[in-house]
Amino acid sequence: MPDGPYRHPLAALRGWPGWLLLAHPDDRAVLTAAWTPAGTITVLTAVAQGGAVDRRGFLIVTGGALSALGTDWANALPASATHPGRRQLTADMVTGLEQRLDSLRRLDDVLGGAGIRHAAVAELQLLDRLANDAHYDDAVGRRLFAAVAEAGRICGWTHFDAGQHAAAQTFYLTALRAAATAGDPATGANILTFMSIQANEHGHPREAASLARTALERSAAHATPRVRSLLHARTGRALALVGERNESARQLGLAADALAAGPHDDDPPWLYYYDEYELRVCAGRAAMDLDRPTAAAQHLLAAASHRITTGYLRDAAKNLAEAAQARLASGNLDATCDTGRRAAELATQVDSNQVIGALAGLRADLAPHRSVPVVRDFLDRTA
Repeated sequence: MPDGPYRHPLAALRGWPGWLLLAHPDDRAVLTAAWTPAGTITVLTAVAQGGAVDRRGFLIVTGGALSALGTDWANALPASATHPGRRQLTADMVTGLEQRLDSLRRLDDVLGGAGIRHAAVAELQLLDRLANDAHYDDAVGRRLFAAVAEAGRICGWTHFDAGQHAAAQTFYLTALRAAATAGDPATGANILTFMSIQANEHGHPREAASLARTALERSAAHATPRVRSLLHARTGRALALVGERNESARQLGLAADALAAGPHDDDPPWLYYYDEYELRVCAGRAAMDLDRPTAAAQHLLAAASHRITTGYLRDAAKNLAEAAQARLASGNLDATCDTGRRAAELATQVDSNQVIGALAGLRADLAPHRSVPVVRDFLDRTA
């Protein structure tokens, strides 16, 4: 026995309390398996069939180790995705699987992540069984693993939206490995930007910026204009978190330029939601981070209005809550409460921890102003 308490070799990278989570075998597989097709299947099965356990919402990896995982993805070598199995997986079957994922994405827009996360996990489990048992050639295998990557991302996003952050990160990391196996840099880059969003939400802005930069630098040259616009937009938003005002503005400008090029036949199906209003959300959040609340409110209100008319209720509710925060930062209590009421009304129609958290934050920030009648009325009505 060594002298002193034993520490897992990854503990130094993860810090307290994250290193405690290494006791769970699924986390060890996600972090240590080789970046190969076999490693991807090992991780996929551990997470899909064993279940991603949330363990009180901690992230399973942060700091330099989190940024390094982005580099691992970028450096993963392409390899054949063929697999011998007892049943033939055809291109038409994969098309059907891709269509099921499209339905899940659109249900999430309306119902919120907490409402569909179990359905998303069931889809990932089906894909896991096919990855392990089916016979497929390289072309079909790459499409299969691209579907695994997107299913894992949906699982990550829906668990994130439900407030289960350790589970969400486990799914994201599984998805990132599948994107590498699929040889799909655009899908991998998209997953990294979702990991960046999560890192920011947990108070790790530098890691958020690093992940977004890695996504952009390693895939933008081969991406369609709209994918490139998304990557620039999320990088611009992430750079605002660390105070890089000029570079943030430059990235958001590049996002607008790329978006103006219009759609492309090769745009991935998961990009359906990205438009000028999603770009305005990124710009609005960046403006808020850089102490420009008036500009932030303008962007977020425009996005919320459009999202309401197009049925993206969860996003509209969150954008309204964020716009209310921006109006509060500008000192306009009447406008803050009016916008906050609209957000609270929409929140009753979706099941989203993000929206609940945004409204709770707004209520907490308004509490010191409770003596003002309009604020007191808002707090009483939304209690």
